[in-house]
Amino acid sequence: LTMTFASVDWVMSLEPRWSSTIFGPLLISGQAVSAFSFVIAMAALLVRTAPSSALAEAATPARMHDLGKLLFTFVMVWAYFALSQFLIIWSGNLPEEIPWYLRRTRGGWQWVGLAVIVLHFALPFGLLLMRRIKRDAQRLLRVALLVLAMRLVDSWWMITPAFGGDGLALHWMDAAAAAGLGGLWIHLFCRQLARMPLLPAHDPILEEAVIHGSV
Repeated sequence: LTMTFASVDWVMSLEPRWSSTIFGPLLISGQAVSAFSFVIAMAALLVRTAPSSALAEAATPARMHDLGKLLFTFVMVWAYFALSQFLIIWSGNLPEEIPWYLRRTRGGWQWVGLAVIVLHFALPFGLLLMRRIKRDAQRLLRVALLVLAMRLVDSWWMITPAFGGDGLALHWMDAAAAAGLGGLWIHLFCRQLARMPLLPAHDPILEEAVIHGSV
């Protein structure tokens, strides 16, 4: 409920004549995709930098396989919501709804939308079907980084056309905002990460969970 209201305030309000009842779940599913991609990326990178750590023992192929399946699931959920919104609005063909997609399928934006379809859904969907990729932390890392990058492109595709213009245009502030806000968040995250244990301390079922994840 909170994220639905936030999605209206942050994005939908940029074009007040347009509305979508599925927009909240669409952004929520996108955030879930970002979250699992980030978790996978951090786990794989930490295991690479400290292969003899306790985290490396916990991040077994079986556990990475489980994380890969969760990412696969939410990629499909996001695609389902995105396709549902498009089909309902496009088939309804109402003048207060259809311009939202018209602005995003013309003037060069259609190629960004096509890239989102291919690199956010089709390619990750095909790769995550493969068991060997989900069980290999470094291969799964590449898929997760691709999905994270496309989450940023998808947000750019949804937000930037609302400000008008003749077509696709990349302003230096687009990259600066992503690098500035994202860099600040990553900096604070890494500072906090360095101060805390990577695995739960004094968890009575941690050992059992690690053993289960090694099967």
